[in-house]
Amino acid sequence: MKKTLDLCFHGTLDPEISDILQKISYSLRSEFNDFIAEISDPNKNNLDWWVQGPASRNTYSSPLFHYYTTLHLLSHLGKDNNLLFKEIIVDSPAFKEIVNVLLIDIGAKECKVSSKNRFRGTIKNNLLMPWLFFVKFSQMVLARMILDRDDALSDQPLTLIDTFIMPGYIKNDRWYGSLWDNLSASQRRSTYFIPTIVLTPLSKISSVFKSAKKDVRNFLFKENYINYKDILFAVGHRSRIVKIKIKPIKVVGCDISKLIKEELRNNSDMMTVVESILTYRFIQRIKQLDVKVKLAIDWYEGQSLDKAWNLGFNEFHPKTKTIGYRAFEGFPFYLCAYPIPIEKEAHVLPSTFAVQGEATISTVREVFPSVDVIVIPAFKAQYVWSQSNNVVDKSKHVILITLPISMRFSSEIINRIAKSYHLFNNIKEVIQFVIKPHPTHFIDNIKNCLPEWPKQLLLSKEKSIARLLYISDILITEASSTCLEALACGIPVILMENRGGITYDPIPENVSSEMYKKIKTQQELITAIQYYLSQTELDRKQQKVEGLKIRERYFEPITNEGVNRLLQYN
Repeated sequence: MKKTLDLCFHGTLDPEISDILQKISYSLRSEFNDFIAEISDPNKNNLDWWVQGPASRNTYSSPLFHYYTTLHLLSHLGKDNNLLFKEIIVDSPAFKEIVNVLLIDIGAKECKVSSKNRFRGTIKNNLLMPWLFFVKFSQMVLARMILDRDDALSDQPLTLIDTFIMPGYIKNDRWYGSLWDNLSASQRRSTYFIPTIVLTPLSKISSVFKSAKKDVRNFLFKENYINYKDILFAVGHRSRIVKIKIKPIKVVGCDISKLIKEELRNNSDMMTVVESILTYRFIQRIKQLDVKVKLAIDWYEGQSLDKAWNLGFNEFHPKTKTIGYRAFEGFPFYLCAYPIPIEKEAHVLPSTFAVQGEATISTVREVFPSVDVIVIPAFKAQYVWSQSNNVVDKSKHVILITLPISMRFSSEIINRIAKSYHLFNNIKEVIQFVIKPHPTHFIDNIKNCLPEWPKQLLLSKEKSIARLLYISDILITEASSTCLEALACGIPVILMENRGGITYDPIPENVSSEMYKKIKTQQELITAIQYYLSQTELDRKQQKVEGLKIRERYFEPITNEGVNRLLQYN
């Protein structure tokens, strides 16, 4: 009998169990969407519901899909008499109760369930909203001190573009790439970016405002238009949670309504909730100022912020055309990126989706076939149209590693690379690993992944993925949109699967299997690297040909027609 089964959110499973969970999770995607639709229906007119984790279906931040699938996993193991564990570890008191009920139902009473509480303590929970009020109020005051209010906003219909901003990513637009450079002078005059400030301590807010003020692009900061009543309303969300209606609802015979209510009370991403509500109130405020918005473009991933943005425009600016800009192909388990009909009924979807390649249309329509989709240029990945034919003369094989958003898995990748290096026999002297952190990572956290960094592992400060791919022979990553960009450049990809949970596979099924390898073990990693480094010139030419096909399907080139299609110009 095995000792423990770790069912914590972001916990670690045995590879065998992880494989089973991967298959179960994939088969339950549609069923889970229906489940969310059912619990959303009584709350579809409630803003406080749509900014919450369960409604978002953001599987990175909300544990509900994890709990849903692991209940099915336990039921599956119990039916096959494979639930051979002395102890199951969970990280939720409500989930512990549910698992205990399920274990009785499947006849596994001898299995003990232990709980690790992943939630903040009561004191911290009680202090969270006052702290968030202080942060947002301080940002509002600083915005009024530093930024100018544009009194001419109501003189012409505007195009407003949802984006993000943080130190290091102001002049360097990580989200819309060369969009601004391809606007005409008249288009620029009526186009404003609406940034959400992320990963920025309060001490650096002033410098962010000052830098944005000097930028060539037009910015409207929400903090300069909301007021203290809006902030009070946003932090008042916690007191309004009780009004969210959660009826009894069963999964594998167990009522999980308590689990949903628990997540509503203990949402670990309350900053996003507050920011989403303030986005909604900002849209209301500019309506009161008689600002006319002809087009609102949302950086669309289906998260709480997106739902609040679209609800705000649909409610306060009903004549405004809304577009959800979906600049990635999509990961099967990143459920929030796939629109569902209940979201349309609740007015939290844009009227049109914009994708950067013909092949992505079917992905957006996978769950909701009738949504309107247009194809626009791939502004942030336009380099794939010039890069694939470049040849770089270099003395070393460069292997690029782009880290995923998960810090735990990023650390695992770095350690696996470090442990593998000395095993490359005769070629290790000519291999250079270049590690590109995720933009959400703090560099010190990355450096602490290893007690000592070998000289062959270079931690890159380069923000441009184009420049890094330019010098790279192989890309190693997990869940990253750079996979498809690398493949479009004819660069093979090694996809590290999550050995302890589900893998957010970013590679479409129609991509040639010769272009990438999925690996789990140390030996598989070494074998894959050696395979691609030993390829013939003919092999590499064939990869370039396959890359051209990917480029044509997934990355629309920039044209005036494409730009105008996004901006709804005839």
